[in-house]
Amino acid sequence: MNVIECAEQLRSSGFKVYTWRPHEGTVEPDLVAKRYGQLFNIYLHPDKGEKKDILTFAHAHHAHVMYVE
Repeated sequence: MNVIECAEQLRSSGFKVYTWRPHEGTVEPDLVAKRYGQLFNIYLHPDKGEKKDILTFAHAHHAHVMYVE
C-alpha cells in the first residue's frame, strides 16, 4: 500500500490525515493522523531495528504508533 492509498483508507475510517514528508534515515512517520483528538504516527514499512526510537519519537509528540502494511 502506498501513502495515498493508506491516507484514503484512514479517512474512510474516520481519521483526519495530514501529509508528511519524512526525511530519509529518520524515524519520522509516513503519515500523521488524528482521531478523537488523539494523534497517530503512521508507518507503512515497520522497521523492528528502530522500534525503540520510533516509540520515543511518538511519545515526545504525544502520538500513538500505528503500522499499516
